[in-house]
Amino acid sequence: MRKQLQRLGPLFFFFVLTLPLAAKEDETFRIRGRIQTGWELLADNNTGAWSDELYVRRARLDGRWKPFDWVKLVLELEFAKNVASRDVYAEFKLNPDLELTVGRFKKPFSRLRMMSPWDMLIPERGLLDQHAIDDTKYGGFGARDYGVMLAGDLWGPTFWQDPLKFSWNLGAFNSLPGDTGYHRDFVARGQLRLFKGLLLAVDGSVKLYEESAQLKTASLWGADLKWEWDPFRLQIEGALGDNVNQGSKLWGAHSIVSWEFPLSENLKLIPALMFEVFDPDLSRNQDFACRFAGALNLDIYENIRVLLSVDKTWQELGAAESSLPDPLQVLLQTNLKF
Repeated sequence: MRKQLQRLGPLFFFFVLTLPLAAKEDETFRIRGRIQTGWELLADNNTGAWSDELYVRRARLDGRWKPFDWVKLVLELEFAKNVASRDVYAEFKLNPDLELTVGRFKKPFSRLRMMSPWDMLIPERGLLDQHAIDDTKYGGFGARDYGVMLAGDLWGPTFWQDPLKFSWNLGAFNSLPGDTGYHRDFVARGQLRLFKGLLLAVDGSVKLYEESAQLKTASLWGADLKWEWDPFRLQIEGALGDNVNQGSKLWGAHSIVSWEFPLSENLKLIPALMFEVFDPDLSRNQDFACRFAGALNLDIYENIRVLLSVDKTWQELGAAESSLPDPLQVLLQTNLKF
């Protein structure tokens, strides 16, 4: 009981802090609260036994302040397990098409990783994200770290009623204090908008880290596509590179398809499907995995989403060891913004 009360402490502090501030928003200052809570049903990978639990996955408070037109300060705190910082950065607009960001923030790698979890139609990002992009023993290729980044836009001639737009990011990052393995990352991303609704992007990340008193290098290279043609949405992404955890090569890819059905002015139903393939070690044939996930999202006004998700992973039976997640997961989740 005492341990449960300790876990509830940060959440209580979160609600006390956000309720009186929820309405404070203008052009220069904004405070926002967001929470994800739900019920999870899991099937064990080895025994086939079922288990379930209620959870609070995320409970965040973020503040954004623009003291000047060319400066934006961002602070985001997480309260779900304990109070911890997420985003802490300053963004400087050097000119209308060039920005400089300094602080702690996500690396510009992987469209799915860069998305807010409150905007995701499938609640789990998947195997490639879990084992390479979000985290490795020397930091994720797309995770949050301390860094400095330049971002800009270049405009081209009109193509199919819209001007071509090329957006780019170039950043250098290093590990956070307290991380067990020190690392540095150099990340680049380029995105081309051919016309409204169609985005193509490529990205690359080079990681330097020390292991066994030797300086080593690892890299991950990716590409993604996003196509929006109301009410249809398609997102495709893939990456190939080094598996820092196992010292081998990995690759993975996924696609997400969704369709939006307006039920009323303030009510939308959005079914979504995700298919993923992932191989953590190209030198072996026993650990190739396939994953399929489906979700039914109900959007109520702009601030509430209720979703029911089923997520299943198929893995080669000959794999001697597996760090992949349980093969079947059912989620009933609520996303709130206030």
